[in-house]
Amino acid sequence: MNKISALSILLTMSLFLCCNKNTIIVDFENVNPNDFEILLSAGFPIRFNNNPDTIYKDGVYYDIPNEYGENDWVIDYKGMKQCAFRHFKTNWRYTHKYKFVIFEKQDTLYCAIDIRGKNSEKDTFIFTENPLLLQKDR
Repeated sequence: MNKISALSILLTMSLFLCCNKNTIIVDFENVNPNDFEILLSAGFPIRFNNNPDTIYKDGVYYDIPNEYGENDWVIDYKGMKQCAFRHFKTNWRYTHKYKFVIFEKQDTLYCAIDIRGKNSEKDTFIFTENPLLLQKDR
């Protein structure tokens, strides 16, 4: 293999690896962003994972793991209410663009999700009083 072909392959692989990652945007419409924490248990159900990954906390976004299987998301509001949903991914190589819109309407908190990519999903969920009651050091 000549140097140009090898360089071309390395460049293509590096572009694929650097750009092939999950992204997230959270729109906190009429609520305080500092009141929320977003957690993800990627690859297996959250009920079996005592240490889910923090995806958002105190205005900071963290990397989203790229696992296939049951990806359980929990959005925690002040430790009092949670919005929980599952995004099932059929391949670890699939990346997604996650957009969550969190808003309050008539004293009820909602989260509208729009997940783009393979295994896409779009839905709206209501925050309820601790449906999963995660035990996590805060």
